[in-house]
Amino acid sequence: MKVLVTGASGNGGQAVCQRLLQAGHQVRMADVMPSKVNGKAAEFVRCDTRTVSDVQQAVRGMDGVIHLAAWHCAHQPPVSDDTIFAVNVDGTYNVLEACRKEGVRSIVYASSMAYGWWSVYGVSKVIGEDLCRAYHEMTGASIAMLRYHEFIPRPYLEFGARLLRNGVDRRDVASATVMALEAAAAKAFGLFRTIIHTNHEMPEHVRADFTQLGLEWCEQQVPGSSQLIEKYGIELPKDIEQHDLSEANRVLGWKPQIGFTDFLRDLKLRNEQGLEIHDLVVPSELPNGLT
Repeated sequence: MKVLVTGASGNGGQAVCQRLLQAGHQVRMADVMPSKVNGKAAEFVRCDTRTVSDVQQAVRGMDGVIHLAAWHCAHQPPVSDDTIFAVNVDGTYNVLEACRKEGVRSIVYASSMAYGWWSVYGVSKVIGEDLCRAYHEMTGASIAMLRYHEFIPRPYLEFGARLLRNGVDRRDVASATVMALEAAAAKAFGLFRTIIHTNHEMPEHVRADFTQLGLEWCEQQVPGSSQLIEKYGIELPKDIEQHDLSEANRVLGWKPQIGFTDFLRDLKLRNEQGLEIHDLVVPSELPNGLT
């Protein structure tokens, strides 16, 4: 497929573009700044999704569109609510309208677990999903709305603990996104929404009483992990967030691959090798482990 990725220069966009290229798709990267993805392997176009002509040029000739471009509340440095709304709402309208005019029928929309009425960002995702529903009804396009958990770059140790709550590895974000696009192209659904999160495969009784049972569970999964958790001062959360991801598996064939136990195994390996991890930020560029 010829695939457009908006927001291609972001953390998730880079991972999605790499995954698309590995799967053999032709990729057009669209963003306001160049992507770090190998420019020889993919085309880049400058695109501000608030500008109709930019979006029309970017969508032209594409078979599928992955719309990731958005501002979020946690962005550093902060951006205004006006900017968040304009990019997330007007930009989404412009992308879907360009898809309608170009006859694009395979679309993935980056929604969020922050969907809701608690902030301008959350409301922008409510409106974005409503726009997707409207365009599906108007055009018959297959549209996947993926409610991602957080994959903002974090310090390595913080990232590990966050996987137990609202964090997800960007490799899982990328695989889910590409599989959603391919399922849309195969007309596996009309309008589809799912959560993109990690899967801890944790028994419910452990999840429900993680404060008391969590450390023992970690030790059972990865021997020696309790000592590592103490050594590196990892603060385990009291409440574990876990979701039923069976619908994503049934419709997309997707399962997350990176969870907290994978982080513990990676931490154990780095510790045994004497690697410095305190200044490490995930996603890292190290050759092994959580790259």
